[in-house]
This record gives sequence, structure tokens and C-alpha cells, in this order.
Amino acid sequence: MLRSRKTAIIAAGLAVFAIAGAVFAYSIFRRGGVADASPAPELISEVPAGAPTLIYADLAAIRASTFYQQRPDRGPIAIPDHDYADFVQSTGFDFEKDLDRVVIASWPAGLNQGQGRDKQDKQDQKKTVMVAEGRFDRKKIHDYALRKGKLDHQEGREVFLFPTDNQSGPPAGQAGWNSITFLDDHRVAMVEGPSIAPLLAHRDDGAATDPARARAARVAGAAIFAISRVPAIPDNFSPGGVQSAQLLNLARSVQWVTLAARPEGTDVRVSLEGECQTPTDARELQAALEMLRLFGRAGLESPKTRASMDPVTFGVLEAVLNTADVSASAERVRIMVELTPDILKLTGPRKPQ
Repeated sequence: MLRSRKTAIIAAGLAVFAIAGAVFAYSIFRRGGVADASPAPELISEVPAGAPTLIYADLAAIRASTFYQQRPDRGPIAIPDHDYADFVQSTGFDFEKDLDRVVIASWPAGLNQGQGRDKQDKQDQKKTVMVAEGRFDRKKIHDYALRKGKLDHQEGREVFLFPTDNQSGPPAGQAGWNSITFLDDHRVAMVEGPSIAPLLAHRDDGAATDPARARAARVAGAAIFAISRVPAIPDNFSPGGVQSAQLLNLARSVQWVTLAARPEGTDVRVSLEGECQTPTDARELQAALEMLRLFGRAGLESPKTRASMDPVTFGVLEAVLNTADVSASAERVRIMVELTPDILKLTGPRKPQ
């Protein structure tokens, strides 16, 4: 029983700090000293205010970064999707080369159903609005839209409607369409659903008091960031298999999470920040995370753990657990990780056994 409990606690430590390790998937694209990320607020103003989830990526800065250029695998990103391959062939657009910046505002289903949320929030319906900036061939996209979907006119704009179920004709009803419209020659907006009304309505209404945009200002200069209101935590919450009323209460105290990656000299700094209800909650969460990190580091020292884990995963987790700094300030708890160029060696091509 004791051994089982110890294993569960170690797993909990790894589970918590694996969140920061997963950030590597984002941070591998960015390193300082070459290009500064473009200001995010200007592009963010193109999407409606009030979204509980906001994601931004400056892909132009990512491509220009030394960290990205020195990645071990320099081949193109393979996307096993026939429709996307057809889109690239028909329009000449390749997101890896032609997409410069993107912002996504999302209202996920069920996110606002937790306790303590405003009644108005509970009435929000699932929707997503994305604005992309880059190089697009309007004529080719127009022709592709007529072949794969249909052309509509809304609010004085040309709107391309694409079916979402891979069928050639229009789906039953109107729920199966996604809408795409050009804002100008270099910006395209996509709206989930058959209407671009969510894009045009309330774009600036409440922008000054938008909580997600306020948090975006705190990470200005980051090449990538994701901000999200935390959904309701279920009663069976058990990270790593450990069920604890204290951990459940601490998890429920976190209201917002912000993930960001930005350059710091020759390294890349990745931060994962949670905002709690009170400073006391923040300090208690910091202490719990520090304890879980100690258990996680102890677990990695076990020869059995090393033998059972993939070497890349083990190396990334080891680097994260050894370098992560956990701090608390007012209602915020932050996990900060400095990723050095050595992290690239862990993800390089592996020699055949």
C-alpha cells in the first residue's frame, strides 16, 4: 500500500510539471536574439472582445528565430489530411511559409458552467473566431470555395462557406458550414458557423475591460501565448491518481491560466501562470507545487523510472523539474522555465538501436 501511494504521489508530481514540459511543443519554435515578436494587441482587436479563451502566435517571428532554424528536424511539418493537401495544391497557400500571425478567440462549450460564473456567461454559446495574417491568393481561394463550398454575401462582404463534414454538397441545415471572409488582401477571418455575425458584433464592445485582453498585455512580446478561463473542476479530480480535498480546493481556486513563451538572451523563457481567488490560495498552491516537484524529481532518480520512460520525455521532464522556478505574487502563481539550446539535443534524430 505504501509503495502504491508513493508511486501515485510521484506520478502527481510528474503530471503537474509535465504541463510545463508540454510547453516545449510551443517553445521549440522560438529563441531570442534574432527577431522580436510583433505587437499582439493590434491583431487581437480584429476578434470580438470577451472570449474566455484567447490564443496568439507570431509565426513570422518563430520562423526567423535561431531556435527554430537550429531544430534537428528541419523537414516540413507533415499534416496527414487530404483536404488540406488539396487546399494547398489548389490555392498555393502553405501555412508553414505563408501564415505570419494568427489570433483565435474561442467560447468553448461548457467552459462557463462552473460555480461562481456570471449568469450572462452561462448563456454564451460555443463559437470560435480566428483572424490570420499572411499571404493569400484571393482569386485561387475564390475558385476553391466555389468548387468545395459556396459563395455568399453578408454585411457587404463576400463570404466563402465551406462544409465541415467533407461532403461535396451542402450539409443538411446550416450548422455544418464554416465562414471565411477577407478583411483585406493580407488578413482572413474564419468563423465557426454559416454567418460572420460573431466577427462583426461587439468587436470593440467592452474591449477596455476584457479580462483576456488585459492579461494579453501582461505577456506583450511573447511569440506565443494562450489565455483561458479555467473550467469547472469535477469532484473526481485526481492528478496522477491522487485524490485530495486540499488539491481539489486549490485547483478550484484557480480562475485564469496564462501560458507564454518569449526569448531571454540565448534561451527561451516559458511561463505558466495561474490566478487564484486569494493571495492565501496562491501561497498554498505554490507550496503544493513545490512539494510535487520534489516528489517528481525523486521519482526520476529511480532506475526503474528511467528505464520505463522514453529518453526524450525523460530528458525534457528532467530539465523542466531541475530548472523550474515556482513563485507566488498576490493572487498569481507562476512556474517559470528557462530552456537552453541543450534541449534541442534531447529532441534530435535518434540513432537506430
